[in-house]
Amino acid sequence: MDSNAYHLFACTGTTCEHQGAEEILQTLQAELQHHGLSKKVRVTLCRCLGQCGNGPNMVIYPEGIWYGGLGEKEMKQIVLEHLVGGKAVQHLIQIPVD
Repeated sequence: MDSNAYHLFACTGTTCEHQGAEEILQTLQAELQHHGLSKKVRVTLCRCLGQCGNGPNMVIYPEGIWYGGLGEKEMKQIVLEHLVGGKAVQHLIQIPVD
């Protein structure tokens, strides 16, 4: 059984890459390490989550919460409030479009 508390799927597709996905992933990794979450949070990179207009974006499980329009500030907020505090950051939640 996986001991990770959270599993993040982060988009690294072409559009998200052009929107700064690499930079926010670096911020994510640094924040996870800073808060001692490196072994409690699993990060999986995905080529496309199909939400290009909302990028960079990611999904956090087990809740299945989608976040979009992410930058460094938003990523820090998600780590602190959602991954450390256990509460979704409501104003950053994106409803996936078909």
